[in-house]
Amino acid sequence: MAKVDTEILKVMSGELSTTDYIAGQCEGKLAHTLEKDPDSAWIYDLQVAQWGQIRDAHKNGKKLIAFGGPMPVDIIYAFDCQPYYLDQLPLSTAPKGDMNSKFVDLCESKTNQSMCSIDKVEMGALLADQYGVVPDAFVYSTVPCDSSRIAYPIMSKMWGCPTFNIDLPFRRDERGVAYLVQQTKEFITFMEELTGKKLDMDKLKASMEIANRTNELIGKIADLRKHTPCPLPGMLLVTNACMSGMAADPAMIPFLEKELEMGEMMIAMEMGACMNGEKYRMLFLQNMLWTQLKAYTYLEREYGAICIMDVLGHYHPDIYEHIDNFEDCLKVMAVKMMNLPMIHGAAGPVDYYCDRIKYLMDEFNINASVFLGHVGCKHTWASTKILSDYIQQNYGMPTLLIDVDCIDGRYKTAEEVQDAIGEYLTTVVKL
Repeated sequence: MAKVDTEILKVMSGELSTTDYIAGQCEGKLAHTLEKDPDSAWIYDLQVAQWGQIRDAHKNGKKLIAFGGPMPVDIIYAFDCQPYYLDQLPLSTAPKGDMNSKFVDLCESKTNQSMCSIDKVEMGALLADQYGVVPDAFVYSTVPCDSSRIAYPIMSKMWGCPTFNIDLPFRRDERGVAYLVQQTKEFITFMEELTGKKLDMDKLKASMEIANRTNELIGKIADLRKHTPCPLPGMLLVTNACMSGMAADPAMIPFLEKELEMGEMMIAMEMGACMNGEKYRMLFLQNMLWTQLKAYTYLEREYGAICIMDVLGHYHPDIYEHIDNFEDCLKVMAVKMMNLPMIHGAAGPVDYYCDRIKYLMDEFNINASVFLGHVGCKHTWASTKILSDYIQQNYGMPTLLIDVDCIDGRYKTAEEVQDAIGEYLTTVVKL
C-alpha cells in the first residue's frame, strides 16, 4: 500500500493528527519535487513553512492563535505569536475525500446538517481531537455566514481557551470603520493580557511592511490575469485563496515573487496557461473547486477554458500608506477586514457583490460566467437571480448555475462538474 494511503488510514483511525498529516504531506511533496523538478519547488516552500510554523509553534516558544473570519492578523504577528487560519484545514484536506467525510459526518452527528462543510470539518476535527495542536487563544469574527456564527462559539467552548470576537458591521461606511477601529484597540488589549507584554510599535511596523509587500505582489499577480492569453493557470487561484488572511507571514514573499516572475515570463514569451490555445475566459462567481482540482486542468486542456478569476477570491489589496500614523493604520486594518475574500462580496449588501463583478467583467475580458454555488453558502444562493440578471442585462451573458460542495467531494464528482461546464461552453456560450 502506498505511503500516502497509510497516512490517510492513520488519520481515519485517529492515530495521526490533521496538522501532522498536512505538514508531513507538504514536506514530502517538497522533498520529491526537489529531487525530480527543483525549479518547481517554490510551489511547496510556502506550504511547508506555514504548516511547520503551526505544528511547531509551541516548540518554538510562540503562542498559537487560532482564528476564523477576518481578524487583524498583522497584530498577532507583531506580538510574536503564530496565527492559525482555521479555513486552511478543510481547504488542505478537501482533495482527500475519505478524510474530510470523517469529520463532516462526525460534526453532522452532533449539530445541524445544513451547516457549511468548511465549518463541519473544522468542528469535526475538534470533536475527534485531531487538530494535533491546542491554541492558546481562539479569535473570530461574525462573518461571513450563519454557519460560522454557529460553529465558532461552540468551538471556543470546546477549546476552553481565551476568546475574542470581532463584530463586523453590515455596511462599510465611516461609522463601520470607526466601529472596527474601536474593536481592534480592544483586541490589542486582549493580546497584551494574553502575552503579558505591551504592543511593540516597531514590531507592528515590521509586520505591516511585510503585509504591504505581500499585498502589493497579490495585486500585481491578479493584474497579470487581465492579459490575453492568461499567463497563469486557474489552479493557482486555489493556491492563493487564503493568502490575504496571512499577509504578514514573511514566507509568502518569495512564493509570490516567484509566481509573479513566472507570469511575467509567460507574457514575455507570448504564452498562456492553456497550452492548446485559450478560448473561454471564465469568471467563477462563487466558490472554488477545492475538492476537484483536476477540473481546472481538464477544462484548460479540453476546452481552452480557463478560470481567469473568482469573485469571492479576488482581492484588491489595501496598503498602509502612513505606517508611522497609528490611528491611520488602524483604519486601514478595519478596511482590510471588510475587503478580505470572501467577506467583500458575501458579507453585506448585494451591491458590493455587483460592484466586484463589474470590475472583473470590465477589466479581465471575461466571456463566460459560472456560478459555482457552494451548497453551504445559503446567503450567496439567495443572490443568484440578482447577480445573473445583472450580468445578463449589462454584458449580455447568460450565467451557468451549478451546485457543488467545495469541501465534501461526495456531493458531486469532478466529471459531473466538468460535463456541466463543458456543455454550457459549447451549447450556450458557443464562441
